[in-house]
Amino acid sequence: MCSVVIFIRSLLFFILFWPLFIIYITLMLPIAYFASQQFVFVYIYRICAKYLLFCLKYVCNINYKIDNNQYLKSDTPIIIGCNHQSVWETFIFALLFNELSIVIKKELLDLPIAGMYFRRLGCIPIDRSSPITAIKTLVKSSEIAYKKKQSILIFPNGTRSIDDEHTEYKVGIYAIYKHLNLPVIPAHVDSCKCWARKSFIKNPGTITLKFYPPITPGLDKEEFMNKLNAAVNIK
Repeated sequence: MCSVVIFIRSLLFFILFWPLFIIYITLMLPIAYFASQQFVFVYIYRICAKYLLFCLKYVCNINYKIDNNQYLKSDTPIIIGCNHQSVWETFIFALLFNELSIVIKKELLDLPIAGMYFRRLGCIPIDRSSPITAIKTLVKSSEIAYKKKQSILIFPNGTRSIDDEHTEYKVGIYAIYKHLNLPVIPAHVDSCKCWARKSFIKNPGTITLKFYPPITPGLDKEEFMNKLNAAVNIK
């Protein structure tokens, strides 16, 4: 597709999505402050996710598909370990769960308005400048989420990567896997091909989010990390 057309569509997306997104979450702020975590998840976070997908589809010609989401069906909480390539995957999980504890970097709590939403959504903030403290916080907060019967989403590569970049997962996910004795569902997303990190341009295409068979509890760290890295780096 002509680069000029892609630029115009990307500009339209910027105009149509971000201002309305900011207005909506600002207007909903008083409600979100007093509402339950599930209400904020379903009626604010999920609505924003649906609007994002709508704009991407009808403005930028970006579609998506989800493979093997049957692995998410469980009577008990699960841990999802997904690679991180763009903003897209931070929204899509709102359509797959009714409640979910998401591991985020601590700095996001300092953002105006958004920081309050991260708190109301029950996100798990970790301080990446202090690995030992981060692990302790991750384990403790994950246990709280588990007691609430909430699954946990973690992007263990710690930051958004590029499409051809091999994703090495950090060991924080193993700490909660071992402590909670829960299965981990590996996931791989290729959103970078349409929405690259820190890029204004939105390229048309189909983003795929694929889930893989659960890694059952009981593995040692090396075996677990090998299985996880092998799954999410399948191209």
